[in-house]
Amino acid sequence: MITFKYLFQLQSALQIRVILISTVTPGPNSAGQLVLQRHLVDEPAIDLQIMPTEPRKWGLRKFMRRLMGRLGQTELLHPFCQDIMALWRGGWIDDELPAPDHTEMPTVVMTVAHEEACFAAMRYAQQYQLPLVTIFHDWWPDMPEMHKAFRSALERSFRELYQQSSLALCVSPRMKEALGWHKNSKVMLPMPAIAKPNKAVSGDESIKPFRVLYAGNLNEYGPMLMEALGQLKDHAKIRLEVRGNSSRWPLHMKEEMSERGVLLPFAQREEFDTWLESADAFLITQSFDEKNERLMETNFPSKLVEYAQYGKPLIIWGPDYSSGHIWAIQSGQGMVIDEKNPERLRQALAILCEDVAEQERLSAAAKDAATACFDPKRIQSNFMQWLYEIAIKSP
Repeated sequence: MITFKYLFQLQSALQIRVILISTVTPGPNSAGQLVLQRHLVDEPAIDLQIMPTEPRKWGLRKFMRRLMGRLGQTELLHPFCQDIMALWRGGWIDDELPAPDHTEMPTVVMTVAHEEACFAAMRYAQQYQLPLVTIFHDWWPDMPEMHKAFRSALERSFRELYQQSSLALCVSPRMKEALGWHKNSKVMLPMPAIAKPNKAVSGDESIKPFRVLYAGNLNEYGPMLMEALGQLKDHAKIRLEVRGNSSRWPLHMKEEMSERGVLLPFAQREEFDTWLESADAFLITQSFDEKNERLMETNFPSKLVEYAQYGKPLIIWGPDYSSGHIWAIQSGQGMVIDEKNPERLRQALAILCEDVAEQERLSAAAKDAATACFDPKRIQSNFMQWLYEIAIKSP
């Protein structure tokens, strides 16, 4: 029997090889990329090998993959291409994957349950009798635009991946519950960056507006944020600022909000961090659209975990079934607005900006979350323990 004491001793002495076969790979751009960067690249105990997921060998598979990619860019044919991809299950990848190198290191195959590469990872792990570790961040079957019968097939594949995984890492309790029973599933929240000490912000606080900051997805959440900016643009005491890619926003809205200085472009890391440190509160959005209900129930906002590190009030604007809302209600560590009407957001912020005691309570609550359930060191420690356990148990 493997004891925890033995596991911790091994963690200090051994490296573990992770063979990553995934559409989502470590990087600086998306939330999913950043999470993998922190778990896999920034961890010195991991020897990371990233496998290719696009065909490089000339042949029918490469031709069909490219054809699906090009046809999928057209509005008319996109759903049909997604139908085919759901049935193909990443079959173009298999011949591209070399056999694992011989090593004495404990080795696992890892993937993210997003797009079709995850199914190739499942087959690869089975072929070479390696443990499969799968990260479930989103309910992927609800995301592509496709026809109903093929969506059902994709969901069956998604659930098969869950059952075939030696270790399933679910981003929220509701994700784990929705996927069902599993011999070894764990809840692992998105891993934030390690917190930095907050810098003092100079100036006369009595004459400054209450600044609420949002950074992230301006496409899916664009309509909500545009309405919120419209509601608050003339407010004397509240200033909502949003940052991200607004290329899909109407030109007149982009011009007006950019001129007001409340719609900001991407920034380099140092400038971005300084901007976040200047916040009085953070806004986290989750969709009210009925078609996204299961997505909002099962995912967990990475921004919620990130923003908590700054120790400022966390304001969740989303439906009462969304994961962020449920976390805030159960923990008492965030403020919630569960109505889509932006007037309700305006009213709630107007009350909060006058209530210094509540601001202090919410700030303290965010700091508590950052050092408890959102603590990146704790999340990474659990992640490594689970990896070692499954790798050492494998034949």
